[in-house]
Amino acid sequence: DDVGIPLNYRHMDGFGVNTYTLISRDGKAHLVKFHWKPTCGVKCLLDDEAVTVGGTCHTHATKDLTDSIAAGNYPEWKLFIQTIDADHEDRFDFDPLDVTKTWPEDIIPLQPVGRMVLNKNIDNFFAENEQLAFCPAVTVPGIHYSDDKLLQTRIFSYADTQRHRLGPNYLMLPVNAPKCAHHNNHHDGLMNFIHRDEEVNYFPSRFDPTRHAEKYPMPPRVLSGCREKCIIDKENNFKQAGERYRSFDPARQDRFLQRWVDALTDARVTHEIQSIWVSYWSQCDASLGQKLASRLKIKPNM
Repeated sequence: DDVGIPLNYRHMDGFGVNTYTLISRDGKAHLVKFHWKPTCGVKCLLDDEAVTVGGTCHTHATKDLTDSIAAGNYPEWKLFIQTIDADHEDRFDFDPLDVTKTWPEDIIPLQPVGRMVLNKNIDNFFAENEQLAFCPAVTVPGIHYSDDKLLQTRIFSYADTQRHRLGPNYLMLPVNAPKCAHHNNHHDGLMNFIHRDEEVNYFPSRFDPTRHAEKYPMPPRVLSGCREKCIIDKENNFKQAGERYRSFDPARQDRFLQRWVDALTDARVTHEIQSIWVSYWSQCDASLGQKLASRLKIKPNM
């Protein structure tokens, strides 16, 4: 699609693929998706423009962001959320926890909740960029995980990867450490650089009674039945793709079609693979499937 290659980072939006859970003070749970929208709008490069821009400067997006901040033209994004009552998860014709689906904004509207402004460039690329460790498992009270299959894998795999990349004490690094005062009983380990003698690193202990963290509400969900490993019930893989294609103007539809023609006419692509993709796109939109089959000179197979 035309939005595949952003003009630069300042004109690129962002959204969480995974679904989290918001929990109110009284324990009420809502499924939530997060979205970042640039205040300067979304702008992208078409294929021929990307070749020219990328060939001129392969780090054009990074350079643009750094130069803009240095010049005082601070990029800004507005933060929006979409929420679904956790009790209404099954009311849609798709699974809200399916990461391949978007939540339609006409029935689940965006709600503004905040903004982010980048107003300072980093001073040390290695210390503040290369050692940075984002993790989807790090949340604050009021934000919890959901049963999103992909998220359930990510919340443990990210920390494992970061321990391998940066060492077991990667959360001590200034770029990853909390800004506010924090207390835990983590001691020693490779690359530890903090000497601690005020507490012991085991529990329970008569030397240093451990204070438990303050409790906060968790999703109040009751489950029963057999535990099974199975595919998502409501896959509905083609509806949203077809709706998106039909939302394009004719010129954008043609560019979308041409990209698929270019990909599927590669010498390594077999007739069988071409037929499979024609079938997929026909299920998304019948006219798109017919146009693709015509360009590929094959018979549509619904």
